Amino acid sequence: MFRLIERADAAVAFVARLAAYLSALGVLSIVVLLVASSLMRYVLGAPIPITEELAALLFLATAFLSLTYGFTERRHVRLELLWNLLPSPWREAAELLGLVLAVVALGFLISVTWSLGLYSLQSGGRSEMTEIVLWPWRMLMSGCLGLFLVAVVLRLLTQSIALVSRIGQRSAC
Repeated sequence: MFRLIERADAAVAFVARLAAYLSALGVLSIVVLLVASSLMRYVLGAPIPITEELAALLFLATAFLSLTYGFTERRHVRLELLWNLLPSPWREAAELLGLVLAVVALGFLISVTWSLGLYSLQSGGRSEMTEIVLWPWRMLMSGCLGLFLVAVVLRLLTQSIALVSRIGQRSAC
């Protein structure tokens, strides 16, 4: 079973890396879009009308696309000062508790973004100024949060199995 979890974890890490590359392309797209719109404003006197809304949607996409990669590479944010003050056994317990709380929070966030995406799809939701279709952007958020949830669950399983095996080794001695 541990082997299966390791393979799933490697697959999630690979997909997370691809999503991070897409995120980097999103940042590049934002820069190109903003530069092109600025040039259009000053050279031709008329900016690209879709710039503001598209840049905002791309910004959200880049943020969500990069979430899982930061987690799988252990580059996520945590309270280092507090973390360093905890004794070793408490760190492990705090990390397990954090992972459980993350599963709960991500489950809630996925249900909310999925519901918004479905509502947007069914109602034909569009942005106000340029009428960009919104449901794909909302579903992208749900998908990215789903990938993040899978990564968190896999880490929780891995750490729980490691903890149980260490406890088993100690009791065998």
